[in-house]
Order: sequence, then C-alpha cells, then structure tokens
Amino acid sequence: MEFPAVGRRDNDSDGSLQYAGQNCYYWSSVTYSSNSNYAYGLYFLSSGVTPQDYWNKRYGLSVRCVR
Repeated sequence: MEFPAVGRRDNDSDGSLQYAGQNCYYWSSVTYSSNSNYAYGLYFLSSGVTPQDYWNKRYGLSVRCVR
C-alpha cells in the first residue's frame, strides 16, 4: 500500500500547500474527544510513521481508506 507524500494545506487564511513531495499527513477516522474541531492523524516521514495526538480540522490533511 502506498501513501503518497502529498503534503498538507496550512490552516492560515491562504490555505497554502506545504511539504508536497516531502511528507505525508493523513486523517484518522477518530475525532478528538474533548473538542470536535480536532481529529487524530498520522504523519509519515521517510524515517517512519508518527501518530499525532490531534490536528485542528482547518489543516487540509489527506484521507485514504485502509482495510
């Protein structure tokens, strides 16, 4: 299974694309329990995968269905 390094959209006013071709950012299906404006995600680097505690949903992370 591949996870392309599509980067992410920044959460500032212009929503610029960041880290395209370098890093992968993907949403999990789990909303952060104490605040519905946040959700859990994964951050992929060439050295491995880092589960993030949570991200603000204003970030444009990617979604990929995995079974």
